[in-house]
Amino acid sequence: MRAVQSLNEFKEMAQRTFQNNQESLDTDGVLKNPHLKAYLLESNHKKISDSSSCPLGQWKALEDSRGWFTNIDNDNPYSFFIDTTDDRVWKLYSLLDVKRSDVLVNEWITHCKGMDYCWLSRQQLLHWEGRDNWEERGIGIRYADGLAPEDTAGNFSLKAWHGAGRHIEGLNELLDKAKEAFAIHSIRWQKKSGNDAEIITEWYSNGKVTISKGNDIDEVLATISEMAIRYKGSLLAAARLRDSKMGAFELNFTQKIDLDAFTLKVLKGVGDMRLWLVELEHEPDFRRFKGVDLHNWDRVFLDVGIDYAYLTIPKKGCVNAAPRIAAIQGEDNSGKTQIYYDGVKIFD
Repeated sequence: MRAVQSLNEFKEMAQRTFQNNQESLDTDGVLKNPHLKAYLLESNHKKISDSSSCPLGQWKALEDSRGWFTNIDNDNPYSFFIDTTDDRVWKLYSLLDVKRSDVLVNEWITHCKGMDYCWLSRQQLLHWEGRDNWEERGIGIRYADGLAPEDTAGNFSLKAWHGAGRHIEGLNELLDKAKEAFAIHSIRWQKKSGNDAEIITEWYSNGKVTISKGNDIDEVLATISEMAIRYKGSLLAAARLRDSKMGAFELNFTQKIDLDAFTLKVLKGVGDMRLWLVELEHEPDFRRFKGVDLHNWDRVFLDVGIDYAYLTIPKKGCVNAAPRIAAIQGEDNSGKTQIYYDGVKIFD
């Protein structure tokens, strides 16, 4: 593989990937290369250095663009690229197969203190709704009752592409009801010019986006940056509210949860919620916890009822715990989740 030394060379590589995939789809009906993937990452680090940990190999700075790095690895060089020009939300790009890429990125984030996914809320996933030339192509809805005993657990998983409603009577009504009861896990958006799709993306609740088509790589990167800017704005707004008022983040769930099972999970400090808590109060319909957020070892306090939670993050603590809990609990146990602070809806 030819060495990638600059941002322009990365763009050329990504654009060739789009073109090769489109050609192979048109001629053979199969993809020739993995899709370009981007991961929005919330970082408590101001910058990355050449010696910082990397999902694969080591980071090396690109020559022409400050804050951009690529990975150097004996077997898979130039398979990751990262844009750290923003001091809070980094954009990581991958050209690996999605299964391998997801595993490597998750391991890196889990073991790198101060790093987390950008957990996108329902409204952030619906960001392009009503925008000129943008249309929704499909949606993924998920609910897995992971806190219930296996023999009584309820699960709901659905990914539906638009257009099927014309052939299955009642499908659109089912989708509308499911969206109100359960969490949105992913959503597919495309930007059109006339009858041609210029960009086709699928966004996930953990801030990952898969780009299956992009006629202009600069426009693709701008679209991803647009969401990163929006997410950073939500983080800053939430932090300002937290710092200006004494209060807690309020999470409202549409599904009731098993409090005993929730307690067992957070007491062990395991799972994607990355909370390690101890129980302070115990009632049939209420639990109170204190402990740490394993993302950065900040203190947190959590009150949990059967269909709500109050999360208190002291000053200087990272507020990214709120959307993380909302997204993971929403998909796993709690259904559609909304986040408020002192009556103000946040991460909207």
